[in-house]
Amino acid sequence: MARETVTKVERFSVDIPNQPGEGAKLLEALKAEGVNLIACWGYPLGEAGVARMELVPSDPAVLQKAAKKAKVKLTRLPVAFHVVGLDRPGSLAAILSKLAERGINVHALQAISVGSRYACLIQVDAKDVRKAAAALGV
Repeated sequence: MARETVTKVERFSVDIPNQPGEGAKLLEALKAEGVNLIACWGYPLGEAGVARMELVPSDPAVLQKAAKKAKVKLTRLPVAFHVVGLDRPGSLAAILSKLAERGINVHALQAISVGSRYACLIQVDAKDVRKAAAALGV
């Protein structure tokens, strides 16, 4: 049995006011429309008062429909790879080595473990998506 499952996922971002409760307000609106997120993270932008939330939905069409209904402007981002596997020493290193062996540079990586499992999102340059998919067996 494979230690990891890898899927290609769509990513979106939305800029919101960098004020208490704005992230919760956005996520509540998405929840009300049945949006399920694989991943979500946010951070302030250099501009005063603006934050960005990045969203990885399990169903992009549901997210897009919910955003339209909530009058939220989504920006489509390059796809990423969602990796889930057993957490063990070197899990992430093995995945990144597969990309390195093919000369693929990783632009961003987010990873977390919960109990005996880990998950990560790996972002590569758009020109490398097909090559990365092949390297990761997707």
